[in-house]
Amino acid sequence: MSRITPTALDQLVSELEHVGSSKYTGAVVPVQTRLQAHLWSMVEALTQRAGTSRNKVMNQLVEVGLEAIIDALPEDVALELNRVSGQLLYNLAVDDNRPETESM
Repeated sequence: MSRITPTALDQLVSELEHVGSSKYTGAVVPVQTRLQAHLWSMVEALTQRAGTSRNKVMNQLVEVGLEAIIDALPEDVALELNRVSGQLLYNLAVDDNRPETESM
């Protein structure tokens, strides 16, 4: 029997429809960004609808977008990006300035 793992999009939609929930526990890295006003207003609407934090919604939206981009790229480019991402995570883990750990 095969098990189907929900995508990041599936997970976010289930939370917006109030039929599912998720929790992340692990390393976090603070990143400051500025959003265009129309993006900010949709993020705020999604946050209110989900009844959760803006931080959680932003992380979910980034994950949804990254999954879509990786799926759309040629396999060699996706593999290279995953390799670089893995190396960056490794460097972060062994660095003296380790990231915070958080549950969201």
